[in-house]
Amino acid sequence: MACSGARTFNVLGDGQSGEVGQLAAGYLDQNTTLVTLSIGGNDARFSDIMKKCIDLQDPQLTTCPYSELDNQDPVTGEDAPGTTGNLKDWAPKWLHDTVRPRIVKTLTALHTAAPHAKIVLMGYPRLVEKDRSCFPGAYEDVENVWVRGLADNLASEMAGAVSDAGTWAVFSDPRTNFDGKAACGNPETIHAIVETGRERADTEAPAASMKTLHPKIAGARIYADTLEQTLKKM
Repeated sequence: MACSGARTFNVLGDGQSGEVGQLAAGYLDQNTTLVTLSIGGNDARFSDIMKKCIDLQDPQLTTCPYSELDNQDPVTGEDAPGTTGNLKDWAPKWLHDTVRPRIVKTLTALHTAAPHAKIVLMGYPRLVEKDRSCFPGAYEDVENVWVRGLADNLASEMAGAVSDAGTWAVFSDPRTNFDGKAACGNPETIHAIVETGRERADTEAPAASMKTLHPKIAGARIYADTLEQTLKKM
């Protein structure tokens, strides 16, 4: 129920690329028995944070937990006045106070549209292994430790959102299944930085490809296995 790049407001209202919002598309009704989605990572601004940490354009910036982002309105994604302040202080508060309730609102709206369905919220892996040697030197160990911890924080808030929503919602956590296999892992099932082999819509060169830090085919298989494990427990 969530397209690539979607935030909660894309599910709840405004769609992407001229499409109607996913809820308004008419896929859900009283006959729906299962809904799956991954939502929250883009609301958490994980992509913006990773760009700050990797920072290919400004390699002397090596302390992304102490950098900041321009503010955005969580309801629209539009720019808002001011900045976040230090990411290490802002991110946990943003996840708990903003992202978690936005996920609850999304799950509740899905439940209203499909009242007889189980709703499975798919989580996110830790994107980069502890050995981050396949990444550029601008991405330091201290940053990777912080980013991996932030992924754990996001998982906790997503699980909390499911608990807040109701017994009809379930959290499916892929972190353990991806351990050792994320970017820089062996086998690597999440793309590290990809600069070549772009699809036709992937046009933002010299910026890294949209494949960067997204699952490879083998990673999609791990996601599917994680979902299957969750469904068997339901």
